[in-house]
Amino acid sequence: MSNFQGYLLKFGNTIFPHKYLAQNPVFTPNQRTEAQAYRDGNNDLHRVTIDNHKSKFEITTLPITLEEKIECETAMYSGLENIIERKYIITFWNDDVHVNNYQTGYFYLSDVSYSPTKIKDGTIYYDSIKYTFIEY
Repeated sequence: MSNFQGYLLKFGNTIFPHKYLAQNPVFTPNQRTEAQAYRDGNNDLHRVTIDNHKSKFEITTLPITLEEKIECETAMYSGLENIIERKYIITFWNDDVHVNNYQTGYFYLSDVSYSPTKIKDGTIYYDSIKYTFIEY
C-alpha cells in the first residue's frame, strides 16, 4: 500500500492546483553532490559523495489566464518563507528508490519568464509557465 495522498506538491499547507499542470512535471529527487571526484591513472573513478541529498523539480503550467496564474501563485505563496530569496517550504512526492513517500524541504524558486500571448476580455492569456524549485 502506498502513502500517496492524491497530490504531488503542497506549499506550506496548501495543495498546488494540479489541474493547471502540463502533462509532464519533472522531479529529480535526492540528487547526489560530490565533495570530490576524480579519475586516477587507471581511469577508475573515485567519488566522495556528500550524504545530504537535494531535490529539484520543474513544473510547467498549461497555457493559462492571469486569474489562473494568480490562483497557482496564491497556492505557492502559502509556503513562502523569504520573499527576497524566494525561499519556500514544500512537501512533494518523492519517487526515489526506497522512498516513495512525501518529503518536506526548503526550496528556492529560480527566475521565471512569462510569455503573454494575448489580451482579451480584460485579462492576459499566457503561454505555459515553467517554475523550477531547487532544494537548499
